[in-house]
Amino acid sequence: MPQAVDDLVLALEQLSGRLLELEHRITALESRTEDRTPNAVQLVATPPERPRAPATWRGFPPVATPSGVIPVVGKAVLGIAGAYLLRALVESSSAPKLPVLFVAIVYACFWMVWAVRAQTTSRFASVTYAITAALILSPMLWESTARFQVLTPASASVVLVFFVVLTIALAWRRDLQLIPWVATVASVVTALALIIESHELVPLTAALLAIGLVTEIAACLGHRLTLRAIPALAADFAVWLMVYILAATETVPEGYRPAAPASIALLCFLLLAIYGGSIGVRSFVVRYRITPFEVAQGVLAFTLASYGAMRATRGSIVLSLGALFLLLAAVGYWGTLSRFTNDAHTRNRRVAATWAAGLLLGGSFLLFPTNLQIPFLSLAAVATTFIYTRTRKLSLGMHASFYLAAGVAVSPLPLYIANALAGEVPSLPDWRGMIVAAAATICYALGSHITEDVRSRRLLWVIPGAIAGFAAAAWMVAAVVHLASSRFALAASSLSVIRTVVNCALALALAFYGSRWKRVELGWLAYAAVAFGTLKLLFEDLRFGNAASLVLSLLFYGLVLILLPRLTRRTAES
Repeated sequence: MPQAVDDLVLALEQLSGRLLELEHRITALESRTEDRTPNAVQLVATPPERPRAPATWRGFPPVATPSGVIPVVGKAVLGIAGAYLLRALVESSSAPKLPVLFVAIVYACFWMVWAVRAQTTSRFASVTYAITAALILSPMLWESTARFQVLTPASASVVLVFFVVLTIALAWRRDLQLIPWVATVASVVTALALIIESHELVPLTAALLAIGLVTEIAACLGHRLTLRAIPALAADFAVWLMVYILAATETVPEGYRPAAPASIALLCFLLLAIYGGSIGVRSFVVRYRITPFEVAQGVLAFTLASYGAMRATRGSIVLSLGALFLLLAAVGYWGTLSRFTNDAHTRNRRVAATWAAGLLLGGSFLLFPTNLQIPFLSLAAVATTFIYTRTRKLSLGMHASFYLAAGVAVSPLPLYIANALAGEVPSLPDWRGMIVAAAATICYALGSHITEDVRSRRLLWVIPGAIAGFAAAAWMVAAVVHLASSRFALAASSLSVIRTVVNCALALALAFYGSRWKRVELGWLAYAAVAFGTLKLLFEDLRFGNAASLVLSLLFYGLVLILLPRLTRRTAES
């Protein structure tokens, strides 16, 4: 063992001496080239001689190259040669592999340090030396892990993260871009290659997350990095692959090492914490304008983290995840109402409000049972409508309709309205439908009295008005049928007339109050009721009615068609 160490030290000394000698020779050649330059200038300045006959062709002209390019490339080639020498030592049995590998890592870091220092004199040299460092480190790590098996995947992950941290730290003061690009791309590609070869998903995924964390910390501290998307996409892919392979319900495929569900869930939440925290610091705290990359990566990281954690834990984390969704929704609304109130932060406000609405809806579905989802969403609709009346923020008015539509979707109200107006009439309304209808009425009463500067904003109150109006029509049909059936039997023709009369009354009431209160959206809903009445005449009255019932139905429908345009025209003129 001591003899092997002495041989290694002797080989390194010989290599160092040889490199030093070659560098002296290159420096001497450069000095000779500079010494000849004044003579060339003097020759150009001498008076021209008599014209001579054209000289015969003596070969190709010299290739014009920028000053110092060839020596820089030569030094890079020497660096690669040194890397091959170290590889040969690792491959041979004459020297211990681990110390030589450590020397190779230090050797690659030395080239990266040289690359940063050369930035002041030559940008080409700086980039060339950075590429040389990457070409030394990446193949060496891959072979040492996959082929020679000197390093474990976890150790290789630590080296890759250290290489990126070192590069960004060296490039920090001068705010360099290309050198961190080279180091990050090389580390990401190496990690992905090791994932494919070694099938070690957990440590290498953690390495990619750490690289993403380093770049996001640098971005949050004001360092302008254009490479944030590279580690982000790589981390997304690694997390997805880990969830797809290791969190499957079946057995883990052969060649892959199983991982604990808690470890998989932790890595998923780390992805969300890294990019969610970065967006929070940059957009909510510092109030930088959120970028399209941050919007897309935020949605992707949130989706992957939620899906991965639920799949890894077999759904046992649902309640905790729902509570987290509601907490993040509160943060989003805080940003919308407090941090992004100025017009300069319009994009941030809209993105935060949209995320808050989606998170609140998802959190309510995960955390509450169906019977609690309906009152919660109804209360959220009323609250956002009330805040809209104070702030006039368009997104909040849209959220009221969004929550009401979600509440209607999970309630029995749509089925009740459909049965009352077109099917078998139910007896009594369900309390869950009544809550949604009451919330829609309150939302319309609060929001519709506001005079909007833009006519298109009246669309905000179409959904609340439609829910309240058609729910009232359904309850009226159920009440009339219940009273009439207690005294005599109702035929299908009589039922069709009752529905037609109620539908016509709804259309006229909507048009009348729209004209009186100057609510153009009520006129739109009146025409929607007329369209529904047209379908009803075709598919119910003509099918089940008799001569008397058809006369009454057509009479009321004709009156509505005559009166409705006059009322809506009055609304438009006012």
